[in-house]
Amino acid sequence: MGSDSKVSAGSFVRHCNGQMIPVNRSLSYFSVIPMEGADLQRLVYDPAAAAPPKLLETLRQVRLVLVGYLEKPTKKDEADGPLVAFQAPAASKQLYSAVMDYEGETYLFLAVKDSDVADTHDTLYDELAALFVEHADEKAIEPFVEVIRDELRHKVRGELEDRGWALKEQLLSRQSDVTRDTKLFRSYVDQAMIDTLSLYLHGLCCDIDVDSGPRQLPSRSIRRRLEVLREMLAPPSGVALFPEELTTH
Repeated sequence: MGSDSKVSAGSFVRHCNGQMIPVNRSLSYFSVIPMEGADLQRLVYDPAAAAPPKLLETLRQVRLVLVGYLEKPTKKDEADGPLVAFQAPAASKQLYSAVMDYEGETYLFLAVKDSDVADTHDTLYDELAALFVEHADEKAIEPFVEVIRDELRHKVRGELEDRGWALKEQLLSRQSDVTRDTKLFRSYVDQAMIDTLSLYLHGLCCDIDVDSGPRQLPSRSIRRRLEVLREMLAPPSGVALFPEELTTH
């Protein structure tokens, strides 16, 4: 294909799904662009090795597709997903990830060109966390829901990301009993779990920093959330989450 060629993600899924390279029982990958072994190790194999087994079991079959760039489709072509591009699209059309389902498998497209590993990891973990929240049953995530209820009861301020902050502010301003199980409450809980799970997965794979600021969740609350997620989604043997665990792993 020429450097200016584009193909829809849907077309790729239909015609190239047999070329996926297995990493483990739940994850396989394919790179549309040439990738060096060290890059594949950092982008694919290291995250796969650090992923909690229960998370992979919940997601079942994830097909990771590494592409140069992703471009928003036109309205008439939305059903076939974004465009896999080999040249950078205009900033207004650029995407960094996309998810498609095909024959019971989930295809996760990541745009990796001109993006450093940390940013690509952030995108990858955000998508995996969102997929987990979408597919996990209510009983499995109830411990995290109770942590959020307790934070709300104790008027803990702040959130991990702006998207969670905005939903929390809506909940606090629109609902007198902020712990009541409503659509708005669930929207906030889901986003809080996506943001926290993304941080958790990043922490299992590599070092993480949480930006401080007036909107940031207190560190003790962040740690409590992470500890609950570790109980829900235990890391693989030998993988540590907190620095003090490194002496025993």
